[in-house]
Amino acid sequence: MRFQVRRIAAAAVALLATLAVLFGMQRWLFQTQTSVPLQQQLERVPGVKNVRLDFAASPGVVHVTLGRVSDIESTYRDLAAHVQALASGATIDIAGLPDHRIAAAAQDLSFSIAQGLATGQFVAMRSQVLSEAKLDHVVARIYIDQQNVYLALYDRAHSAYFIYPREAK
Repeated sequence: MRFQVRRIAAAAVALLATLAVLFGMQRWLFQTQTSVPLQQQLERVPGVKNVRLDFAASPGVVHVTLGRVSDIESTYRDLAAHVQALASGATIDIAGLPDHRIAAAAQDLSFSIAQGLATGQFVAMRSQVLSEAKLDHVVARIYIDQQNVYLALYDRAHSAYFIYPREAK
């Protein structure tokens, strides 16, 4: 009986050691084949200030802080292409370097954006966003494609970027 308990304990220790090695190898491969190359590619995109990868939960989130970018639409597409190539399914969270004025303007504009997305009246949304931003003393640039509405807000030294997904109709 005592001999059988030792065998079971030895098998359990061997199983745990094997699992530890396998999970360690999986983590090492993920780091060398996905995380490090992805971070390096994203940091090369013009305007990127900081990249933080969060793959604690599947599929993962890529947090990107941008400096002043002249065209958020093409920058986002470039970032998305890199993320999909190396970490398919991961989502991208874009942030800028906002101040209180831009944050307040973004809240004011969120109603116009929501209304435009709900009604599909993008021309009216654009003109309303541009005029409201002017009243808040920030520069707004708004772009649209088949998947998203892109909003960039600027003042002298700060910026904020927002990507609003369009619903397929």
